[in-house]
Amino acid sequence: MLEKLDGYKEYAGRVRYRLLPGVMVRWGMDSDTLFRVILSLVMIGYIVPRAYYLRKARRSNPQGESHLQNVIESKVRLALLGISGISADLLSVVWVIHPAWLSWSSMLLPNWLRWIGAAVGVVAVWLGYLSHRTLGSSLSPTLKTKESHQLVAQGIYRWICHPMYTSIFTLLAAYFLLSANWLIGVLGLFYSLLLVERVGHEEMMMLDVFGEEYRQYMRRTGRFFPRLTQRKAG
Repeated sequence: MLEKLDGYKEYAGRVRYRLLPGVMVRWGMDSDTLFRVILSLVMIGYIVPRAYYLRKARRSNPQGESHLQNVIESKVRLALLGISGISADLLSVVWVIHPAWLSWSSMLLPNWLRWIGAAVGVVAVWLGYLSHRTLGSSLSPTLKTKESHQLVAQGIYRWICHPMYTSIFTLLAAYFLLSANWLIGVLGLFYSLLLVERVGHEEMMMLDVFGEEYRQYMRRTGRFFPRLTQRKAG
């Protein structure tokens, strides 16, 4: 009789999952599976619009248009960006498909913290979509400006100078929190630090092209988050 009762409790634990405090839902899905589904949706929600707008930007730009500025980036930085970024993406995909392969680097994170990761992922998708849509034909994966380039200061760029980078930071944070995997977290942190270092080069390029207009823009917007007060001149 006790064995049957224990078996029932084990079954009930598998089919019942606390989605929100005080709310119990019967579901034949454990928490890891649910977070894997959420992470896959976050990745799709970010990557698909990005691919669409990058393709659209390439089609809208004339083939022979010359560049006003084309920053020659460090080969070492580009290599490290590529390795860490692609690795974080691929390992996240591996975790979604077969988390047991990354069990050696897993962490114990409370479910409430992983739900914060889900919310952060939604923010990343939203910021990424707004950033790509607002940039339009000015969108480029490399540091360069064209003859037809205009300073984008509307939409999300009215409040944040580099919302694209912010969306990447939040996306990588979502990868880490949802997967509860320290290796994915370390790769995401390393990639984010490289992007922060890259921003300085991008801002110098924009100052060379737009001069005082961009300097004023930087003073009234936040670098990665909305600014509460304007930056002082100096």
